[in-house]
Amino acid sequence: MAEPLLDVRDLRTYFLTDGGDVRAVDGVSFSMERGERLGVVGESGSGKSVTASSIMGLIEPPGAIVGGEIRFHGHDLVTLPEREMRKIRGKEIAIIFQDPMTALDPVFTIGSQMIETLKIHRGMSKKEARVVAIDTLGDVHIPRPEQRLDDYPHQFSGGMRQRVVIAMALLCDPDLLIADEPTTALDVTSQAQVMDLMLGLADDRGTAVMLITHDLGGVAGFCQNVQVMYAGEIIERGPAGPLYQQPEHPYTRGLLESVPRLDADAQDRLHSIRGSAPSTTTPPQGCRFWPRCDYATDVCVANSPDPCSGRGAQECACHFAGDLQSNHEVAEA
Repeated sequence: MAEPLLDVRDLRTYFLTDGGDVRAVDGVSFSMERGERLGVVGESGSGKSVTASSIMGLIEPPGAIVGGEIRFHGHDLVTLPEREMRKIRGKEIAIIFQDPMTALDPVFTIGSQMIETLKIHRGMSKKEARVVAIDTLGDVHIPRPEQRLDDYPHQFSGGMRQRVVIAMALLCDPDLLIADEPTTALDVTSQAQVMDLMLGLADDRGTAVMLITHDLGGVAGFCQNVQVMYAGEIIERGPAGPLYQQPEHPYTRGLLESVPRLDADAQDRLHSIRGSAPSTTTPPQGCRFWPRCDYATDVCVANSPDPCSGRGAQECACHFAGDLQSNHEVAEA
């Protein structure tokens, strides 16, 4: 069996503070194949972005990767020297951040930033790099790219800035693209356009995409596989279709029931998950979701469920996943 493109094993990324260790990512395991689209969903603070930053090697003190492996093309990125990591970051693994204004340097033109990337990672001359930069801006539908290349970030609208960020991320044809809430700052129309554009270009290049988002509807339409994170852990993962049709974890079911539906009765109140996410400094004993779970028992309070290993087709970190699914179907009937 071929080795996966990305193989994360028992990753633990903590922030070591005076108030205690914040276990932002606590025992996360998953893998991605070449060309795969993986959606990562969950509430704010669940560990999605810290997982992405860990893969990119962007964790800074007081944060630290205290355990686990991140194997990319068979090499463990956790133990890789920063000098070697800089050769991978931006070339083989690229990231799109949710705010394009913080991703672009305001004092340099778009062209100078793109050309510098190509000179460093692909060894191009300035003239060669300019041609590639213009072509790539055209790929993301920037009008008059040969002129806009000499403009500064503030001269672009929010949607156009995000297109520029996508162009920069795809300049070196990376094997893995991490898109961290790439459309949060955009209006609904621009969101759909940018998502279609980004994923279409990634498919053309054979690039695997990890899409981090709060938009469960977007994940369903764009991703092959989905993993749900809660309090620093993956609590359910699997193919998008089965996971959306028959969610096994109460938290996943709660998230899906919280999404407005066009076919719902106008008088029905929108479902919400009671309580709030726990502290990752002092998480609850046992299952971390039990204080908010309608199905929790003494077993849930006393014992942690088996974690998702990242090896099964559909996995759920719940003591009673199969039983809860059956009970839910009976209640609906």
